[in-house]
Amino acid sequence: MHVLVVGMNYAPEQTAIGPLTTELCEHLVSQGHRVSVITGFPHFPEWKVHNNYKKKILQRENIKGVSVYRGYVYVPSQPRNALQRIIYDTSICISSFLWGLTIRRVDVILVVSPPLQLCLTAYYLSKIRNCGLIMLIQDIVPDAAIDMGIIKDSIVIKIARKLERYVYIKVQTIIVICQGFVNNLKNKGVPDSKIVLLPNWVDTDFIRPLVRNNIFRQKYGIAENRFLVLHAGNVGVKQGLENVLKTAKEFKSEPDILFYIVGGGNELDYLAKLSNEENLNNVRFLPLQPKEMLPHMLSAADALIINQRSDVVDIVIPSKLYTYMASGRPIIAAVHPKSEAGRYITMADCGLVIPPEQPKVLADAIRQVKTDSSLADRYGRNARKYLEENFDRKKILKKFTAVLERSI
Repeated sequence: MHVLVVGMNYAPEQTAIGPLTTELCEHLVSQGHRVSVITGFPHFPEWKVHNNYKKKILQRENIKGVSVYRGYVYVPSQPRNALQRIIYDTSICISSFLWGLTIRRVDVILVVSPPLQLCLTAYYLSKIRNCGLIMLIQDIVPDAAIDMGIIKDSIVIKIARKLERYVYIKVQTIIVICQGFVNNLKNKGVPDSKIVLLPNWVDTDFIRPLVRNNIFRQKYGIAENRFLVLHAGNVGVKQGLENVLKTAKEFKSEPDILFYIVGGGNELDYLAKLSNEENLNNVRFLPLQPKEMLPHMLSAADALIINQRSDVVDIVIPSKLYTYMASGRPIIAAVHPKSEAGRYITMADCGLVIPPEQPKVLADAIRQVKTDSSLADRYGRNARKYLEENFDRKKILKKFTAVLERSI
């Protein structure tokens, strides 16, 4: 089976959609399938094209047996308005279509959304190649952009809705990653027969509970008696991490509590400046860590933070929740009570779910986990158990492969 995967993000990106698409493709290759990927140049979450890929329009490379075709993407340094986002999402479509014309004998195309516009490109390629077309939805567009206030113009919203409906009609199968997406699509008239629920996954052999006092703490000089509160992942508008800085301010007189914000994103410089202005000596910022450091970093933490703005009501599980749960550490989620993250944490009994944008409440939650070691241990055990039962990589990728094979 020759699978053509079309998506914005791929290795060497380390967060969000990119690693998942990469793991899927490498799994398919390991099962004897041929895989080609059309994607952009790596740029997320820093919103800067990686140095090895700068000043290039097109490039072809092979990564672990996967043929990767890269094309130009307009990458705004601060994607804060609708026009920038639309240009960003659309820019990949032209090079993707051109690359697609050169790739022959394709059995099935898997297109990863967002961006939604890329699904249109994949549809035209599927007609030219006379092959199956499967859409994998990692976030529902335009709903997410509307909810975040990125798209406000009524005409733009109307066009986006029409594109969304058109794509849903044309694709053969739609894979969604959570029940909230199933409900969303059914409310929009997508038939049950077209929807397949396959959650995202974690490599539970790689991300696993390790000793707390490990090489991550040693590398960054974090003493064993310091209580480490960690945010790992994207540092963007959606995360609203000013709340974490305000919470850190509550602990200025408690030097044993330390906050680490690890990752990249368009809010990083602003937050670092704000932390410096507030003289928050208990806050540290680190760039994305090498992949091999990830399990050690998560296990070094005493509490893992998921923080979102109060106007964000995710119907998708944030990707960091999977890795957090795999590490077997307690989770504190300052999220909307109707969010998927809050629902899963409550269901798994693996942490505390509190209202967003209330730093004093977040501070109280941190103190609760710090002072009640039996509670923290229970949350950690439950997190790992729930993850193994529901989001194990081997089980889900086996089902994923079966869906692709059925589409031929």
